[in-house]
Amino acid sequence: MRYAIFTDIHANLEALEAVLARIDELAKEQPIDQIWFLGDLVGYGPNPNECIETLRKRTDVIIAGNHDWAAVGKIDLEEFSEAARISAEWTRDQLTDEHFEFLAELPERLQMGACTLVHGSPYGPLWEYLTSEVLAERSFQHFDTRYCIVGHTHVPIIFQQPDTYATTPTVPLTGEQEVQALVDNIAAEAEVQAADSLTEEDDDDTAEMVAVRPAQQQSAQAAPSEDVAHVAPHLEQESGLLESDEEQAPEPGGEDISLEDNAEGDEEQERDLAEDALADEETQELEKEADALEETDEEESHGERVTSEADILSAEDSLNQEIEELLALLGLSQSMVEVTNDMIVPPEGNWKAPAGYRAIVNPGGVGQPRDGDPRAAFMIYDTERGFTFYRVDYDFKKTQEKIEKAGLPPYLATRLAYGR
Repeated sequence: MRYAIFTDIHANLEALEAVLARIDELAKEQPIDQIWFLGDLVGYGPNPNECIETLRKRTDVIIAGNHDWAAVGKIDLEEFSEAARISAEWTRDQLTDEHFEFLAELPERLQMGACTLVHGSPYGPLWEYLTSEVLAERSFQHFDTRYCIVGHTHVPIIFQQPDTYATTPTVPLTGEQEVQALVDNIAAEAEVQAADSLTEEDDDDTAEMVAVRPAQQQSAQAAPSEDVAHVAPHLEQESGLLESDEEQAPEPGGEDISLEDNAEGDEEQERDLAEDALADEETQELEKEADALEETDEEESHGERVTSEADILSAEDSLNQEIEELLALLGLSQSMVEVTNDMIVPPEGNWKAPAGYRAIVNPGGVGQPRDGDPRAAFMIYDTERGFTFYRVDYDFKKTQEKIEKAGLPPYLATRLAYGR
């Protein structure tokens, strides 16, 4: 079976028509069974009704994106940037009654065979941006198919993870692989039960010593056992220390406490304080990065420096995305997450998941690319050959003219030329 999959049209009719034309060419070479769309038909662009009508005629599966539900009032516009709010309000005024109702009834999650389809992530179907291994980690526990196909970031990306980390065995594992997955899952459950047997006070102390590192730091570590975020070995160490203390404890009223025991206790306390300090430093660094981004955005908005069109990137959207990631990282700092997945930037061409792995796959955006390449993106999923990624040129100048004529923010037109 072969499926054409794309996402994030954002009312860009020229980009949509270019993608569909390329899909038709590929279908002549080898049949394509279905076409799937992963949300955000509207928003930003000038042709919402035309894109909805075209998509309804050509696709077999359509799910909701955050801009689709915002345009029909199912999402509060306070969560959007200024440009996105203006666009959503404009889109709402343009929609026909039929198309309004169509967007309002779109599902936010579907399962198609070995694939789970969502717009943002399986953890946050409409809103979450999967931009790093840390953010992707929890999402792997929120779908039980072999693949999850997502959009929302407008950037082609792949996250892959050994299937043995899944909470349940996933399709299409069979034979020895399935048995091994079950064995590993049972072992993981045993570790969790052992951890739960500690007192609440011990759990609190352990949580304070755990810090989630930025993705690049996580991937650079030699082995999980060296990472303070690796929960099971740390809990085993804590448990061992408690048992050791019990064995060496003197009889009531006794005074058999050696200087060596005191020294070990002091060293353990110093290590705990050092790890707490590390967590605080990393949190402060993340907050500084967000503050720096806000200052840069404010300088640009007040015209304190001259910028060319090439420098007009998606400053507002980039800032919002960085803040979302910052908040997610801070929220995860108490979750004791071990990063077990790898992030891959897919080539323009074929990619196939290794045997025994599952993956979260993003084909990139059609009407609003954000990876520095202005060409529209889509992919073909072949159940035997894997995923093939494509980029297609389209007449973005025509789309820019329509955006300006509609009275939408000029920034939405400018960034199309730079894929930002």
